[in-house]
Parts: sequence; C-alpha cells; structure tokens
Amino acid sequence: MYGPTMAFTRFRPTSHFIAPHSWMNDPCGAIYVPETQEYLLCYQWNPGTADGGNSAWGMAKSRDLVTWEDCSPALKLGASYDRLGVFSGSITSKIVGGRRILFLFYTSVSALPIHWSKPYIKGSESQSVAFSADFGTSWHRFRNNPLLSIPPKQEATTGWRDPFVSKWEALSTLLHVAPSTDYMMISSGERGPGPQLHIYQSDNLLEWKFVATILTVLAESRVSPTSQIRFGMNFECASFFSFGERQYIIAGVEEGHNSEHHDSRYLLWMSGNLVLEAGMPRFNIRSHGVLDHGISYAAHIFRDSEGRLLQLGWINENVEKHVIADQNWAGCLSHPRELYEISRPVSEIRGDGDIWDIDETSGTMTTLGIRPAPQVSALRDHLRPSSSLAVFSHIQSLNYSIEAIFIKLTGDEKFIFNVRQSPRSVEVTKIIFDIQAGIITVDRSRSSLQKLGDSSLDSGPFHLLPNEDIQIEIFVDNSILEIYVNDRFALSSRIYPSLETSLGASYDFGSFNERNIEFRCWEGLNDAWPKRKMDESELIDVDSPLKIVGEKLVFVSEDLAAYPICSG
Repeated sequence: MYGPTMAFTRFRPTSHFIAPHSWMNDPCGAIYVPETQEYLLCYQWNPGTADGGNSAWGMAKSRDLVTWEDCSPALKLGASYDRLGVFSGSITSKIVGGRRILFLFYTSVSALPIHWSKPYIKGSESQSVAFSADFGTSWHRFRNNPLLSIPPKQEATTGWRDPFVSKWEALSTLLHVAPSTDYMMISSGERGPGPQLHIYQSDNLLEWKFVATILTVLAESRVSPTSQIRFGMNFECASFFSFGERQYIIAGVEEGHNSEHHDSRYLLWMSGNLVLEAGMPRFNIRSHGVLDHGISYAAHIFRDSEGRLLQLGWINENVEKHVIADQNWAGCLSHPRELYEISRPVSEIRGDGDIWDIDETSGTMTTLGIRPAPQVSALRDHLRPSSSLAVFSHIQSLNYSIEAIFIKLTGDEKFIFNVRQSPRSVEVTKIIFDIQAGIITVDRSRSSLQKLGDSSLDSGPFHLLPNEDIQIEIFVDNSILEIYVNDRFALSSRIYPSLETSLGASYDFGSFNERNIEFRCWEGLNDAWPKRKMDESELIDVDSPLKIVGEKLVFVSEDLAAYPICSG
C-alpha cells in the first residue's frame, strides 16, 4: 500500500506540462501574447476527481514553453447552454479599439452523453466564445452565446465540436474574399456516410456563416488505396495550416470497436490542396500519415513568438483504474513539437509511401516534419551531457533525454535502448529501432512485474531513405516516453514499473561499430513547475485545497477561481 503522497508522485512526470492534480485531457487554447511576452495554455480539467469530465478550462502561463506557472481556470461550467461541459476549442486575438482582445472559442455542452455510437441529442453541442481584455487574467462569456447552435447534419450528427479558429489565406484566395477573413473548422461526422469537417467564416469573430463541408469521407474506409490506416467514425480536434502552396489538416480520428489504437483513436495528418467542386471548397488529400504512433491525441497547434508552428498533444493514462484513483490525477501533455515541411529529391521509397507527396515535375517529394520544439532544449541547458555509452549503462534515473546518430548503415541493423530497467532486467522497457523491418517499437511486455498498465506493443512504421543516417531522440520522464526519429516520426508511450529499483538503462546494438555512433545523454531535466512544491508538507498544508481523506488526496476547494492564481 502506497501512502497518498507516494501514490501521487509514483508515476508523475516532472518535466512535462501537467495539471496540479486531478483529471486533465485536451490542450485546448494556446497563444503567444506579445504585450506580456508570455504564452497562455488552456487544457480540459476536472478538479476534484481523477475521472474524466469537462468542468473547467485549466490555464497556465510561460515565457519559454517549458517552465510553467498555474493560473486561475479560464472557464468553469455555466448556467444553461454550457452547464454540462466546456469542451475543447482554441484561442485567437484581435486588436479592437487599440486593445488586444483574446477570443476563447469552445464547444458548449448542455446534454450528455455525446459519442458517435449513440443517438445524437438535439442541442447537446453548440459553439460559444469568451473574451479577455486583460491578456487572460479574466474571461467573460459573450452575452449572445451560443454563436452556432445547429449542426449541418442535425439529428444525423455523430459529433460537432472543438472549434479551431484561424485565418486561412489559401481558402480566402479560393473564395475571393479578404485575407483578413477568419475561419472556424468544426470536427464532425454524419451517421452513415462518416467523418466530416465543416468550415464557417467571419469578418468580426462574432457572426459566423457556414461555408462548406470541406472534407467528407466514408466511415472506416482506407485513407488511400495503399494506406494501412482508416478514417474511423468521427473526427475530433481538427485544425488546418499551410506551408507555402501546400495545405495541411490534422484530425483526431475516433475509430470503430475493432481499433488497435489506444482508446480507439489516433492522430491523422493530411496534406493536399483546396479546390472548388460545384462552387464549394473541398480539401483534396495528396499524402497523409500518423502524427503520433503511440498514445498522444487531441493535437492542438499554435504559433510561437518566432512564427514557428508548434503542436501539443494529450498523453492519457494507460493503466488500471485503481492506480489512477490512488494517485488522484490523470493525464499530461507531450512536449511542444515543431511541425514543418521536409523536401527531398525524389528517391526510392521502401515503405511509408503514403507520407510523401511526390512532384515529378520538380523532382521533389515532400512530407510533414515533426520534432521537439527548439524551446524543449531549455530543459537541459543547465546540464553537461555525457557522451559515453558506458556511463549511460550505469544510469539510475527517472528523468533524462538521449540523442544518438548512427552512420554508415548497411540496412539490416537493430538498435535497442533499454530504459526503466531493474537489476537482472526483471523489469525493462525496450525501445527497438529495427532498420531492416522498417518499424520502431516500444516493447512493454516486461515493463511492469505487477502487470500495471498496457503491456502491448506501441509501434509504427519507419523506413530510411537511401544513404540516410538514423537520428534518434528519446525523453524518459518517469512513466512517459517520447521518441523522435529523423524529424519525421514521433511516438509517445506510458509505462508503470512496479519496482522502485527500475531506474537503470542499457543498450544492445548487436555487432554495430560504436565508432559510428554519436551519442549524448542528459540526466535530470528541469522541473516544468518550479513554483509547485510536491513535498508532503505542501500536500497536507491546512490552507491547501488538497487534503488527505483516508488514503487519498482530495481537492476540497469549492471556488475554482481561488486556486491556483497567476501572479502579476
């Protein structure tokens, strides 16, 4: 039996974005505010319980995207149209009367349950907005909410939520409207046909007009004739962006009951172009891929202070309910990731052909790149890396990152990093890079002696291009693993070792010549929440809203706005 303090910290990460306690899920509002030179980030939060629910938009602020400070929740449940949920959405801003006003768009929920497998309840989902004129310190609902009340497919709807609001120059050009026009993408689906994405437009962010169903696909059909992935039953948390003339859409895919993905959902990215069909804009898919081959979901995108496109995702728990109940929290966010375009001369592709958009005219092929955002390196700025694999093999740590580059490959190698390893490997998690098979795997079959958590494989396809080295980056943060390869592959996983001695690491590169490896390891990454105190005295302080009741931590404050509060 673990005491409440140890249960709370047992599997808790330190360098990731995570709520102070309780259940959290989707990142649902990130924005850089130039006047304060700070980032605001909101997330779905259900304080007081480790069970899922959507009773608040928690919020935090940061100057560097890796070190955070808690703020008062941006939204709590309302009295009527959002009395049962403030679901995910996005934040944008507009200068009004010389002042920057932040617009927080969200799905307001007045009836439950909502799921693609259940009959749609009329009026259950609507789209609403709240404002802040003080850079996020306070938020106020629009008096004329909801902005949108009726989904295009009405009772045939499988979902209609998660408004993403942004300008889309390519769509404005196609429609011959002002480039300042704002668009709202709402994730949806129609019972029978399948997942859909709806587009609305506005000139003032308050009055919205339906434009078109920009993408509609057949339920559970293959994304392309050669694809190994399918569209599923409903879209969630979709967003759009552009790189030059190429357009991109990211969507969360809710799959049917035969899904092999965690919680029957995964992240899909699609590249293509916008076209007019019968006078209506449509998105034409040219290439596609999986944004995260593991557990990350509910992708949210935003621009950093330098204009880079960054993405966050929700990393859910993957463990038995009794563990979640004991620790009294659930979920966190991935490290910020940068999305960008990779272009290469057209070459032979062994696999992963669907991720490449090939232009024979220019002789180039292009795909979506994904890598840790540049800001993430600040987590280790205070550390001197070790370049010794021998030193790495003696590590005893819950928190570190690895970079490795392997050159002069023959194509039949298999590289294995063992992490969270106990003496004699009674417990061990294997991260396997199988070059010949073209697959990257997190083998969790021996991650937990007590069989805590899912023991199935997390894996995804990855094939090297001709004469390409393999560049690997791994983050270990207690129960969280994040893996990146060649800036175009990402995988997030969760593990729950039973033994306190599962702190070691090792490697097995077969007969590969270690002189052809460039290796670095940083141990003890920065705490993402330096202003939080995680020691027992803080958790049981008489003035703290966290109390010990029996053997569990309980959130007892009735006023969400009172805790926590940003300073300044």
